[in-house]
Amino acid sequence: MTWSGLGNLDKQGIYKTLSTHFESLPEIDEEEVNSLEDLTPAVELYNTLIGLGRYDDAAELYNDRLADAMLYNLGSFRQCAEILEMLFPDGLDQLPRLSNLGAQSVVVNDLAISINNQPSHAAELYRRAIDLKENEDDQKGVNRTLGNLSVVLRYTGALRESEAAALLALRIAQHLNDQDEESANLYFLGIALAVRGEKVDSAKALSRSLELAIQGNVYIPYDYQVMRAVWFGEYAEAQALVVKALTFSQKLHQESAVIRAARLQGEAALGLSDLTIADERLHYALARARTVNLVEEELPALIGLAELRRRQGDLKVARELLDDLWEPADRGPFKLFHADAFNVLAQIERDAGNIEEATKAAMEAYRLAWCNGPPFAYHWGLQKARAHLAAFGVPEPILPPFDESKYEPMPEVEIEP
Repeated sequence: MTWSGLGNLDKQGIYKTLSTHFESLPEIDEEEVNSLEDLTPAVELYNTLIGLGRYDDAAELYNDRLADAMLYNLGSFRQCAEILEMLFPDGLDQLPRLSNLGAQSVVVNDLAISINNQPSHAAELYRRAIDLKENEDDQKGVNRTLGNLSVVLRYTGALRESEAAALLALRIAQHLNDQDEESANLYFLGIALAVRGEKVDSAKALSRSLELAIQGNVYIPYDYQVMRAVWFGEYAEAQALVVKALTFSQKLHQESAVIRAARLQGEAALGLSDLTIADERLHYALARARTVNLVEEELPALIGLAELRRRQGDLKVARELLDDLWEPADRGPFKLFHADAFNVLAQIERDAGNIEEATKAAMEAYRLAWCNGPPFAYHWGLQKARAHLAAFGVPEPILPPFDESKYEPMPEVEIEP
C-alpha cells in the first residue's frame, strides 16, 4: 500500500482503507524473514501512516511487524534507524511524536540499538529512554535499558559508568525476582569486570549468568564466556565454547550474535596460531558485519586480520587493514578497539624497525586504554602498551588518576545472593 494506492479517498476513507490493509497483512514469522524484501508490505504501510501523520499507528505497526525482524533476525540497523527517525518530526533532540510514554521509550530505546556505530550518541538515547521508563515506573524496562547502556558505555571507555549501570540493572532484576533479566545483567557485569582484568569476579558473574540462562528460556551467553576466555588467554577453552555460541546464535536466527560468534572463533584460532581458520572466520565476520553496518564487530575483525597479516609478514596489508579502522573508531568513539588497533600498529612498526613510530603508537594505545584510570582502565590494552614502552625503554605517560569523587556511589549488589 502506497500513496498512489489510496487514490482520491477522503480522510475517513483513507483511515478505513489503512485499517483494512493492516488487518490483511500476513503475520510475520521472524524465523522465515530472510531479507528486507520480505517486510516490504509492512514498510510501505508504515511510510503511508507517517505521511498521514498517524505516528501512533506507525509505531504500533513497527512494534508488531518490524522491530524483531529488523533489529535481531536481519540486523538491518541502518534501515531500522531510518524508519524510526520518521517518528521524530520535531528533531532527534526532541521526543518522538507519540501519545504515551511507553511507546516513546520503546522507540527511543530501539533507535539507540539501531545506531550501533555511534555508541556515544546511543548512550544519550538510552539515558532518555530510562528517564521515560522511570516516569512510567516501569522498573523492568529500566532494568533492560540499563543493560544496553552498560554495553555502549564500555565501548566508549566509560568503564566505571558501564560497571555501575550493569550493577544497578542486576539489583533491579534481583528485586523483581526476575531470573531471566538477572542472567542478562550478570553477563553485562561479567564482561565489564573482565575488561578490567578481574579474573575471579568476572568468572563468577558469567558462570552464574550461564546457570540462570540454562534454567530459563533466554539468551545463553556462550559468546560472552568466549570473550572472557580470549582476553585471559584461555584459547583452548574459548575454542570449545565458541562451537556452542555458534550453534545457539544460528538457532536464534540472530544476525549480530552469529557475526560475534564467528569473529570470536577467529580470535580464538588466532590465539592458537591456527592461521587458516582465523583467516576464514575473521573474513566471514568482517563481510557480514559490513553488510549490516555492525561496526562493533567490523572493528575487532579488522584488528584480528591486521594481526594475522603481521604474523604472516605482510606489514603493508596489515597497515592497510588498520587504515579502515581509524576514522570509525575515533568517531564512535570505540576507545577499547582503538587501543587494540594502536597496539597492533606498535608491533607492526617494531617488526619494521620503525621504533619512533612504534613508540608513538604505543603511547596512543596507553592513553586510550587508560579510560577512567586504574582500576577502571582497559586492562588488556594497557598491559600490551606497557610492554611495548618497556621494550623501548620509554617511561609511561603520566595521566590523571581515577577520581571516585566524580561519581555516584557504586550500587551494592551480590553476584550470588
